[in-house]
Amino acid sequence: MNQDASLSRDQPDAIAELPPPWGFWATLGWAVLPLLIGFSTIAAAVLWLNWGQIDKMPELHHDPSLPLQLIVINTLQVAMAALAARLAQWPVGSYLGLTRPRGRDVLIGIAAVVVVMLLLEGLTYLLGRAHVTPFQVDSYGAARAAGTLALLWLAFVIVAPTCEEIVFRGFLFRGWAASPLGAPGTILLTSAIFAIAHTQYDWFGALQTFCMGALFGVLRWRSGSTTLTIILHMLINFVATAWSALKVAGLV
Repeated sequence: MNQDASLSRDQPDAIAELPPPWGFWATLGWAVLPLLIGFSTIAAAVLWLNWGQIDKMPELHHDPSLPLQLIVINTLQVAMAALAARLAQWPVGSYLGLTRPRGRDVLIGIAAVVVVMLLLEGLTYLLGRAHVTPFQVDSYGAARAAGTLALLWLAFVIVAPTCEEIVFRGFLFRGWAASPLGAPGTILLTSAIFAIAHTQYDWFGALQTFCMGALFGVLRWRSGSTTLTIILHMLINFVATAWSALKVAGLV
């Protein structure tokens, strides 16, 4: 088992002296627990607030409280990941890969994202698919109607990318890359779960999400920095949210 498979190249000596990270199943448990707590808490709150008119509750993508729900669940996941890192007797930043990326890795990451996005956009065009998904348009429209656009931008562009990368390319990658899966197996598995977790998309959206997750995994493995993938994920979500804004405004 290669404990250094998911570690930053900038800190090999310091990392070697730390205890092993959480194993495969413990890592999975730490990641799933906050989801169960978060979803059950939010579901209970939504039912309580809408008691007596449950049949009139809006679908998720039309719910103006969606950005707040995302912020709560994602923040809870990161808090649990940080707690797990401390219980493993690691510095939180080191465990989650929150190291400053090298300039060369940033440039390579941006170039790779641009290439993959262009390829996916080309496939979107060839298949006659919409460049902006209904979920993105509907959620943006619901937030605009409710006056919560600032919260939506915060959730979609800052909180979700940061927390998702910390969980997938940080916490899960750390534990699973040190397991018999190794880094390549971890990249495939985390990318698949990452795609499945985005239940708001159809099969094509899930395929795009898998491709971006795999790219982030490779960049995380190569650079040793989750911070790099956070930056790139923010960039992608900014572009997607901006396109949604243009679509809702009737400009595209």
